[in-house]
Amino acid sequence: MRASAVALVLLLGCAATGCAETHAATDPRTATDPRSAAQLLDSANRTMKALRSVTITTETIATGGGRVYSGRRTTDLESRCAYKASFRSGSELEQIRMGGTDYIHGNDMYFEMWGRETVPAMRQKPWLKSPVSAARGADDLTVCTWPFTSFGRPTKGAQTELHGRPVIPVEVRDKAGESPFAREPGIYTFYVAAEGTPYLLELGYKGPHNRTTTVFNGFDKPLAVRPPATADTLDLGTVRNSG
Repeated sequence: MRASAVALVLLLGCAATGCAETHAATDPRTATDPRSAAQLLDSANRTMKALRSVTITTETIATGGGRVYSGRRTTDLESRCAYKASFRSGSELEQIRMGGTDYIHGNDMYFEMWGRETVPAMRQKPWLKSPVSAARGADDLTVCTWPFTSFGRPTKGAQTELHGRPVIPVEVRDKAGESPFAREPGIYTFYVAAEGTPYLLELGYKGPHNRTTTVFNGFDKPLAVRPPATADTLDLGTVRNSG
């Protein structure tokens, strides 16, 4: 059989049955992902929205120095989550949200800044039980959802590593304050996993006054969020506020 005929037979055989690649494996450090910045971001957002649970850790540092906020939230991204936070004011908060009910535990500074009226009985139990509908802005309570959404004009960066994992950074310069994360303009960097499932691993924000880093992990881990013991809880619905 002539060489050209042999080559044709081999080519047809590979097309029918599949042949193993013979070239060297691609080095992930120099690999080029064919997806555009918008495609990467959309893929990551779809992946994150489909999660049954995730842990979200956030830290905000003022541009002049000093921590403004730190918080950790484990959530089903719907209506059940556990949250701990501390603020520059010295206020500290622990919250459990179960559907339409909040369980709230705060330190003395937290209750000094409490967004509602207080009564002495509120200090007699570790936890307060309150309907979600009663929450006020100064309560600093969290929601269990997260706005995994695309906005602005994303720009794709070169593949790099983040905490030992290969990632592709996607940058969005928000000049008009259109993002769902902050009212002020700023630069957002979304770090999308470059291998395996395209999780969003980290989100960085640089604004005129603050720098915020948000880390996502614990993807689809069992969500052990339970209400506190009834004996440790004061139902605010049974307390008459006296101002």
